[in-house]
Amino acid sequence: MTRRLVLAMTLLVALVAAALAIPLAVVVANDQRAAFVSGLEVDTLTTAATMSSQPSIDWQATASATAARTGARVVVVSPERTLLADSGETDLDRPFDRPEIQAALAGSLTSDVRASVTMGEDLRYVAAPIVQNYGIAGAVRLSLPESIVDEEVQETQRWLVLFVATVVVTAGLVAWILSRSIAAPLRHLAQVAEDLPDDLEQRATSTEGPPEVRAVATALNTTAERLSGILRRTQRVAADASHHLRTPLTGVRLRLEAIEETTDQPGVAAEARAATAEVDRLTHRIEQVLELARSDSASVPIVEQDVTAIVAERVDAAQGMFGERAIELVADVASDASVRAPRGSIARIVDELLGNAVDYARTLVDIAVTVDAKQVSIVVRDDGPGVAHDELTSIFDRFSRGTSSVPGGSGLGLALVRETAESLGGGATASRSDSGGLCVVVTFPSAGSSG
Repeated sequence: MTRRLVLAMTLLVALVAAALAIPLAVVVANDQRAAFVSGLEVDTLTTAATMSSQPSIDWQATASATAARTGARVVVVSPERTLLADSGETDLDRPFDRPEIQAALAGSLTSDVRASVTMGEDLRYVAAPIVQNYGIAGAVRLSLPESIVDEEVQETQRWLVLFVATVVVTAGLVAWILSRSIAAPLRHLAQVAEDLPDDLEQRATSTEGPPEVRAVATALNTTAERLSGILRRTQRVAADASHHLRTPLTGVRLRLEAIEETTDQPGVAAEARAATAEVDRLTHRIEQVLELARSDSASVPIVEQDVTAIVAERVDAAQGMFGERAIELVADVASDASVRAPRGSIARIVDELLGNAVDYARTLVDIAVTVDAKQVSIVVRDDGPGVAHDELTSIFDRFSRGTSSVPGGSGLGLALVRETAESLGGGATASRSDSGGLCVVVTFPSAGSSG
């Protein structure tokens, strides 16, 4: 915005200045040229009047004095067109016949410009008669190269151009100062709005900037305050739900385990084990729902985490579960793979990916961690039945389950994986693995590139 304001104001001032300066330059040039010619005419008439009162023997001295004062060449010619005096100190008593001399000897004041053969350029001249005893005793001419007149006019025009350039630069500077005074509060406002998703306690300064900016800052602060209240209530609800749901479920599980251990009826024991499994599954679903609530509220602080160590730890913890189902779990983990994420989120993602894979794999699940300059990827493949092509995207939606999904799931695991990854600037995709099963790739910005 600053650049646009500066360019717009500078361009506008430049156009106005040019619209005024061009006609002004023409007027000044014409006026200065006319003033120069008028001054030369006055000097010529003054010199002619002085010589009218002098004997011709003094005309050379007067011509030299006038030339020194005006910078013009001064020549005096007799009625017979003979050169009587010349400030240029050329030979005298030689013929000197020019059109302006003829007009002056005829009694006229002549002022004009003509090409000079001897000088090779245009000549500005003024010629006047010298009158003595009611008769014309000679003619005096003051002449200058027209380039001198042009140079004086151009000098004035250069100063005018410099003035216009100064006005334009000053306008640009003023526009820059004004735009900075407007843009600075907007940049602060934008920074606060950008930081709000991570910290709802951020507040914009509502006392600086134009009234419109202050009004937006006030509205943003009000919205942030309301969102912060909603977040706090959500966190309390999640915490209360976690406590009030886990406690009775734990009690139910303990009673089921007691029934299984004390009963001597195989059918009752089997039902108790099945009920325990259902309680465990319900507990896991509750954990997923609560985790989604925490993910939506973005309440967990973000820290740098070593993905390599986390994946290795979760793979070791899952070996028992995979061993019970006779499924081989293979890990290929890169070193120095770090990301910035909420504490515990990477571990939960790995657990969800491994838990999903073990439910569908036949004999093999492999997990790999790759890293490059920009991102870290967690790749999990299984040799299960896979997912239909048109369901590869929808399996990441909340409560969405594929046509080949096993009974008992909730459709929240992969949704939690994708939403967590996307909240960190990454993503999650699914495709068919080389063995025909499912391949899930979860990416995160690497800690070195996430700023």
